Amino acid sequence: MDTFELLRQLCEQDFVGGLQDAAGTVAQLLRPYVDQVERLPDGSVLGRLGDDGPGTLLEAHIDQVGLVVTQVYDDGFLSVAKCGGPDIRALPAASVTIHGRKTLPGVFCSTPPHLRKREDDALPELDKLYIDTGLGKQAKELIAPGDYVTYDTCPVLLKNGMVSARSLDDRAACAALILAAQQLHKQPPAGRVLFAFCSGEELGSRGAITTAFAAEANRAVAVDVSFGLSPGVPEHKCGVLGKGPMIGVSPVLSGRVTAGLQAVCEERQITCQTEVMGGATSTDADVIALSKQGIACGLVSIPLRYMHTPVECVQLRDVELTAQLLAEYVRKAGQEHD
Repeated sequence: MDTFELLRQLCEQDFVGGLQDAAGTVAQLLRPYVDQVERLPDGSVLGRLGDDGPGTLLEAHIDQVGLVVTQVYDDGFLSVAKCGGPDIRALPAASVTIHGRKTLPGVFCSTPPHLRKREDDALPELDKLYIDTGLGKQAKELIAPGDYVTYDTCPVLLKNGMVSARSLDDRAACAALILAAQQLHKQPPAGRVLFAFCSGEELGSRGAITTAFAAEANRAVAVDVSFGLSPGVPEHKCGVLGKGPMIGVSPVLSGRVTAGLQAVCEERQITCQTEVMGGATSTDADVIALSKQGIACGLVSIPLRYMHTPVECVQLRDVELTAQLLAEYVRKAGQEHD
């Protein structure tokens, strides 16, 4: 399976709150490359390769941003609230999927520009936006408050190895973990490797807290996405798509793990970038590092454009280089004395 096909399968499934179809897809894709796959109570997926020795945890989050229905009106319109942090600016006129008694299409309402007033140009509030189901009174028979709503966009392969899709945050990292598992399966490392696909990062890293506790690892690398350079964004806060994974440097991360990741890039000539943060990373690495007595944790991020929108973009090369970095780091870490 090539990398785009892997991303396509991952991004076409959903994981928002109790809607957890993506977990089954991840477990199915991971199973050929590990000794054991476990579905945890919160929906997270944990794979294990190897039995004994120091354990290395590789982690990505499986959930995505979305919405939840708060009210169904008699005329077939819906009100919604946020699950995580979807970009509200991208919602007017967006196409969505409503996960009610059956899967239904919907579109966010948009006022025609001819009828807009100048004061309407401000950032819209979510409680002023509505979804049109086209169902009229039948909507209440098929949709109820508490049903989830997700972006309705299909993965698209753009030119020069670029991919656009919903939920590439963080399915791009999930793909990198599965590709790393494939490489490690062919040449197993010393010690144990744990592959964690955690729920609830968009809601405060809930799954990473419990999964890291269960994994009992000696070291960890959290894998997420970070800001990709595009017009109109500050260059110093962004990575460049196509120039490889971004290795995080932060006072909350393990200097030893960070140095180990940088050394692997230098030794294996893996193109990489540096992402410097002055405090917390706002990723699952922040809570993994605090699990039990503490886990030495590093952070690797894949540059991504248009975060939390229906058209997130990554470069396939960055996903593949991230997978190579993770596999090589695990092999090197397993050989070293802890």
